[in-house]
Amino acid sequence: MPAAHNGKAAKSSVEPAAEKKGHICPPSNATHPRDRWETLFVYAFMCKFTQLRSKVEGLDSPMDFEEALLSHEPHPVMTHVLTRFVLNLRPGARNIRWGCPCPDQISSTVSAVLAEYFKKPERTVFWDEELKRNVDPFEQVDGGFFSVDWDLKLKILRQLVELQLTHSPAVKTLIDRAWGVVHNKHKKKETPDPPPLDPSDPFSMESLSYNPLGQDNTRKRYWVVDDSPRVYMSTNPWKITAAFQTVSSTREEYVALVEKMKASAPSDSKEHEKRSKVEIAHIALVKALEGRLEAIDAELARVQKLRKKIEQRAILLAQAEIRQTRTRRQTRRPDYVYFDGGESDDGKDDEYAYQEDED
Repeated sequence: MPAAHNGKAAKSSVEPAAEKKGHICPPSNATHPRDRWETLFVYAFMCKFTQLRSKVEGLDSPMDFEEALLSHEPHPVMTHVLTRFVLNLRPGARNIRWGCPCPDQISSTVSAVLAEYFKKPERTVFWDEELKRNVDPFEQVDGGFFSVDWDLKLKILRQLVELQLTHSPAVKTLIDRAWGVVHNKHKKKETPDPPPLDPSDPFSMESLSYNPLGQDNTRKRYWVVDDSPRVYMSTNPWKITAAFQTVSSTREEYVALVEKMKASAPSDSKEHEKRSKVEIAHIALVKALEGRLEAIDAELARVQKLRKKIEQRAILLAQAEIRQTRTRRQTRRPDYVYFDGGESDDGKDDEYAYQEDED
């Protein structure tokens, strides 16, 4: 027995070990970015780790982000998002700056940033199993980032988010601070470690963590990321065959979803009976959904007010352009001089005096 065991051990040590392949998720058949989990992933990162929603005009909800994804032309929202992501990865970048993004420049910079990280032996979204390397998605793209379809845009944005979570100094600092990670603990420090952040802090561990709002009696998870009426539903996210879709985008759809959850909730007759964990979770989900209605109404009112301001400003800018292109007009009545058949001595009295339009 020992000899046979040793022989098997020797044989197994000589034979090359079979290479383990990673889990490959099946491709999605979604026809709109609202039904892709990567959309929620990227938008949630923007809400939790950046100030894009408060600084970028027109980015107030996941629907605005999806509109920018679907655009076939350089979209101002998408341009600002890419600029922020690149600056997180390249804080000292000189060819782009916040506030004045150039679509052509940011597209080429995104390509350069991805190419730089693809040189490292780190698997990304664009890893090719046959070639055993990352394949640059811009190799066969002529018009840059804004010319590709929304599916490839979403993959690039997902990759940029994953790179920020791993390599961005600013993002890593926020994560370390939230989870209380202290580097170089072996070194003596005169200052004590900072206290843990309050859970209400936007950069605390509780705020940066992302968990589903609740679970219904069929074990489906429901996800929200802001105060908009957008709600996502998924099956078990830990399985590679997990399904994902949007179930609410407007207030009317949100109210219908709440009513549907109420209709499938356990009956009141079981109030004094022992309920299962699944039933308890479903009741908690209904309460959580109902509790968000007030915040949703306030958010919708805020967004509507902002949109009106944007429209009014656009009207004022259009009127200003019309005034600037208008011809000069007479601003002072001419002073006519009457005389008997002769001409004035200096010829100045019959000239019109013009003044620059003060408008």
